[in-house]
Amino acid sequence: MPNTLRLDQSVTYGYRSEMPFQPPTVDGFHSHLHYEIYYFHAGVCTYIIGDRSYDLRPGDVLLMHGMTLHRPHPAPDQPYIRSILHFDPAVLHNYIQPEHISELLYPFEHIGNCRLSLNPEQQAEWEQSLAYLQQIAPQPNEKVSLRFIMRMCDLLSLLAERCKQEHITYERIGKSGYAQAILDYIEAHYMKDITLDDIADHLHLSKPYIASVFKQSTGTTVFKYLYNRRITQATLLLQYQSDLSITEASRLVGFKQLTHFSRLFKQMVGCSPEVYRARWLQDTINEH
Repeated sequence: MPNTLRLDQSVTYGYRSEMPFQPPTVDGFHSHLHYEIYYFHAGVCTYIIGDRSYDLRPGDVLLMHGMTLHRPHPAPDQPYIRSILHFDPAVLHNYIQPEHISELLYPFEHIGNCRLSLNPEQQAEWEQSLAYLQQIAPQPNEKVSLRFIMRMCDLLSLLAERCKQEHITYERIGKSGYAQAILDYIEAHYMKDITLDDIADHLHLSKPYIASVFKQSTGTTVFKYLYNRRITQATLLLQYQSDLSITEASRLVGFKQLTHFSRLFKQMVGCSPEVYRARWLQDTINEH
C-alpha cells in the first residue's frame, strides 16, 4: 500500500507507492507548480516529460520542473513501485539562507527536467534516505518539521552536486526512436496547424505507423498530447502576459477557432480561459 502524506500545502511525499497509475486527466498528462523528485523502485515504465521520453530502470531518479507537461506510462501487467516528493521551492526560504537556495535548486532551475541513473551502491544509499524520510514525516495535518526539511535539503544538495559533475544530456528513447522524433516535432511546431500528414512527411513514415508507435510508447494519441501541450502553454500565457486577449493567446498556441480552444480549455483545466485568468490574478493579489 502507498504511504502518501500531504505534509502541508508546500510538501507532499509518497513512499513506495504500488497503486496502479490513476490519470488525473483523460490521457494522463498533467502539470503542477511544485518541483518533483521521482524515484523508480521497480516495474516497467516509460515516462514522458515535455518533449522527452525515458525508459526507466530501477534506481532512476527523475527531476522535474512541475509546469512541464508529464505522465508515466507503466506496463499494466507489471508492478509499478515509485516514491515521489513534491515541494514548493518557496518553502526553503523559511529554513535556508537565500544564498544557499539557488545551489539546492540548481537542477530544477538550470536544467529543468532530467534523469539520473544510480549505480547499486548509490541506490542502496538513496533508498535508505527515502525510508528515513518516511520515518520522520509528520502525521497527516501536522506541519512539516524542520527535521524533515533539513533531510530533504540533504537530498537536494546531493542531486545538485551530481548534476554538476555529470554531463546531463537529454535522451532520445522510444520504439526505434520514432516516438521521440514525434515528440520533438510537436514541441517545435505545436503553435502551428499540425496534421498527421505533416509528421508523416517529416519522418517518412506512414500515418498508421505514427499513430501506433506513439500510442504504444506514451499511452495516448498524437493529438491528445498536442492539445494538452497547447493548453498548458495557454495557461502560462494567461498567467504572465496579461496584455494578451483570450483570442490572441488561443492563436499563439495553435488554435484556429476560439470556440475549439475554449471548449478544450474548460475540459482540461476545469474552467473557461476567462475564469482561469481572473482567478490567477485574484490569487496573485491575495498573496501580496
